Amino acid sequence: MTALPPASELTPARHTPWWLWPHVLSLEAPVVAVLWQATLAHTHGIRLTPLLGLGLGLACWVIYLLDRTLDTFGVQSAAELDVRHVFYHRHRRVLLLGVLPPALLLLAWLALFVIPEGVLWQTAGLALLVALYLASWSAQGSPFSRDVFVSCAGLGGIMLISHMPLSSGSRFALSLLVLGVMVLSVLRQLDIRMGQWLPKEMTAALLFAMGCTTSTRFLAMPETIAEPVLECVLLALLFACNLHGISCREAGLQNDRKHPQLVLGTLLFTLALLVSIGQGELEHSLLGPAHAALGAVLLHSLVHGMRRRLSVDAYRVLADLALILPLPLAWL
Repeated sequence: MTALPPASELTPARHTPWWLWPHVLSLEAPVVAVLWQATLAHTHGIRLTPLLGLGLGLACWVIYLLDRTLDTFGVQSAAELDVRHVFYHRHRRVLLLGVLPPALLLLAWLALFVIPEGVLWQTAGLALLVALYLASWSAQGSPFSRDVFVSCAGLGGIMLISHMPLSSGSRFALSLLVLGVMVLSVLRQLDIRMGQWLPKEMTAALLFAMGCTTSTRFLAMPETIAEPVLECVLLALLFACNLHGISCREAGLQNDRKHPQLVLGTLLFTLALLVSIGQGELEHSLLGPAHAALGAVLLHSLVHGMRRRLSVDAYRVLADLALILPLPLAWL
């Protein structure tokens, strides 16, 4: 769960230590997604087939593979890339032509024969937003290809949404989301700066949280929409702390003021959830995720407080570990 660092931190020629290889191979995000999905399933009292975890992990890995590979097409030289993007630059033909097709075929099999229909339709809607995200934020060196990708994904997505077995309100809301992402992409193409209020890290965190909660959001069948929304917002804020902290460390922003505000806001939101649950205003199923999120925020704060003593690579690894080490708190 990391963003492309600036040239000041790029070191493509160095030796890659063994503990960094999961990050280079983009395995950290799928592990985080699968473990959080399993935690949410436990707290909601539902049992997921292991193939649902496989599908989520594989889908997450494919998205990261595409994102990081597309990032390499906009650079003039491999010297501009960091260690993980150098790997994708060096092997992008093998990844795109030899690894990606069978991975997509396996995902298609899982979608058609394993994933429940309700989860499948939610996943299809999320996939549209992810496609628009990749088109908007990746392959910055190819504006024409990006525009074609955005147009096809957006218009095709709206047509698909119209045939989804969802309520009219849900189809309308999903269509608005797709149109909104398309508009933001066009504004970015016109060099209208949107990053101050919708940076890449926040967008990625929201999509990641939506992916982690898709199965439980459908299978748990909550009585109201409040709990699923709050659960998704909780995870989105937590993942945003991770991504924004890594982005700040990669950029060398040792005293960035926005990050402590984001962490404090996440902490206050988590504490507010715990108070509401304790007063019986929210479902008890949110208690486990809130406990795990609280531990993750505190652990992330500890890692971020040590950022001056850590290398960029060590910070990335520890920041990702901070997301999963507190998960046992959800079982207490």
